[in-house]
Amino acid sequence: MSSRGFQGSYYRKPRGRGPYRGFRGSRRPYGRSFTDNSRSYDTNTRSWKRDTPAKVLTEKDIGVTEYISKHEGFNGIIKSRFSDFQVSEINEKGEIAKLTDTSVPEPPDDGQVVEDEDLLLNKYNLEILPMETWDKINDLTLSNGPIFETVKVDVTGKSKEERTKIHDAVKKAFGDSIVGSTVTDDDKKYCTFEKYRKGVRIDNRVKWLWPGEYVHFIVYKENCDTMEAASRIIKSLRLNSSAKTGVIGYAGTKDRRAKTSQWFSLRKMDPRKVAAACRSLQDITVGNFTFSDVHLRLGMLKGNRFRICLRNVTASDEVIDKCCSLLRENGFINYYGLQRFGSRISVPTWQIGLHLLKNNLEAAIKCILKPRPGPLEEALVQYETWGAKAASSKLPYRLDHAVAEGRLIAELAHHPKDFAKALDKVPRNTRLLYVHSYQSLIWNRVVSRRLQTLGPAPQVGDLVSEDSVEEEPLETEDEVPEEETEEKQTKQNVPKKLSKVKILTQEDKESGRYSIFDIVLPLPGHSVVYSPNMKDYYEELLKADGLDLDMKNSNKSYSVCGGYRNAVVRASEVSWRSLRYSEPLEDLLLSDLDLLRGRPAPAHVVDGKYKALLVDMTLPTSCYATMALRELLRVDTSSETQAQQNDYHKADTVKSDANDVSDVAE
Repeated sequence: MSSRGFQGSYYRKPRGRGPYRGFRGSRRPYGRSFTDNSRSYDTNTRSWKRDTPAKVLTEKDIGVTEYISKHEGFNGIIKSRFSDFQVSEINEKGEIAKLTDTSVPEPPDDGQVVEDEDLLLNKYNLEILPMETWDKINDLTLSNGPIFETVKVDVTGKSKEERTKIHDAVKKAFGDSIVGSTVTDDDKKYCTFEKYRKGVRIDNRVKWLWPGEYVHFIVYKENCDTMEAASRIIKSLRLNSSAKTGVIGYAGTKDRRAKTSQWFSLRKMDPRKVAAACRSLQDITVGNFTFSDVHLRLGMLKGNRFRICLRNVTASDEVIDKCCSLLRENGFINYYGLQRFGSRISVPTWQIGLHLLKNNLEAAIKCILKPRPGPLEEALVQYETWGAKAASSKLPYRLDHAVAEGRLIAELAHHPKDFAKALDKVPRNTRLLYVHSYQSLIWNRVVSRRLQTLGPAPQVGDLVSEDSVEEEPLETEDEVPEEETEEKQTKQNVPKKLSKVKILTQEDKESGRYSIFDIVLPLPGHSVVYSPNMKDYYEELLKADGLDLDMKNSNKSYSVCGGYRNAVVRASEVSWRSLRYSEPLEDLLLSDLDLLRGRPAPAHVVDGKYKALLVDMTLPTSCYATMALRELLRVDTSSETQAQQNDYHKADTVKSDANDVSDVAE
């Protein structure tokens, strides 16, 4: 029998629908399954089945083990509802982001924004261009015939604003009859002007009339993280979905499970268009439009204001007051919280970061694309089974380029083995979050060891900062919008200098000038000074993972300079109050949107069944409020632990029903 005949007799046409319809091979993968944590994916039923109770990351897994204050703690549920966690950004001016106005500003009249209004009274502005040049441009409008000349104006050394004034003046004088552009020739810049003719693109850009190059606005969002909100706004504005992330600016990332307010920025985007595009977005409201010549970048903030509700608090007011007072006085260990590391214990984000730091790009991609429950589950199973081409057809609409997994699959479908190119399609900030997750894990483990072995007081060999502490910024050159000027790119791409640090001596220790709040520990990198009293432990941890202290990589994208982070921090403006309530699902905190709509504040129920604690505090940038709450409560802050307590009111209902039955029986 020929091989062709054998193949024909062996092949069975698949029946029915499903991800394997049309599969040609020796056999179909009946009964094959994939596991993630405690769930398995059955390829026949195309669904996930739970085998055992889910295991998620715990604080111990990420090195969070120590406390600063000594007290008994008390019970309270963190994020029982996402409305219990409200965050307002604090910008570099110290202003708190609060949504108070959703109206759209009216555009200024043309005359209101012309700085040199008196110079434009005549057709030809002689302070912008000499009369000789104006005559040459005028001659262009009068010329006929096949020969078309170009008037060139040397603008080398002039700013973009000055070049824009030249183009605006010519457009005002001649309208669409003259086409202008800016070109570079032999390291010189020229404004060029030609007579309009068929086939030549008319400069139809709308003159920007607003008082700043960037529109800034507050984004209030519910149950939506910052990057998702940015992606949805970009898509709603119909901007290029594959555009670099720098097209929209924000100073910090905020949690999904919360109600948050923060500033965003867009370059030369009419606020009326922004408001109209965001009107249809669920759980996102924009307002408080202002204008600036500065584009927002990660790190351009002082901190965040937190308003938190802890439910089903069982402690007395005396215990609560004591614990809150100790938090205010002694602060908390500045651990990176669980949010930094993802929720999958099988593939935590630090594992992906470690692969990137070791330049093992294929392994990193496999970790990112490992099958798991969620909207991408079918596409991820397809990728693991048949590859990117099969997976690309299963990507949900709107997620194909909105998430890292979608971008990876889309690129690998065309270039299956070009892992570096595929990762380049993922925004650099997202890739660096994986790397920073690994650095954060090392930092958590080191600060725990430091406090275990040396205690909460300054010691010889500790590092203290001699200026403000700034961790390594996430933003890099490929987050700069393409349309920005070369001068502005150069200025914005200069990395922030790391803090200057001092190694404490015995004399420094005995001087009493330093406290635990002055001690910093480095995040590993090639530009940091390692604490002499902890350097061996850093080396031990990194060596176990196959890395060196300098953290250098042949791929410069994943060579990290490191940074410094305070070991212990204080919350400022800490206040608290108790509130009794009877309805377990009612909102106990008013959001910005609630206040804007005039919603009345929740009333204190004197004889309410349950007790809540409302905590207000301000934290410096890059600090985790959950770690402050951990110090306050002395409980595990993982979502799994907290979720297990969230049925407290149902237990009361069952108990009440049982009592009712008992009364009837008697």
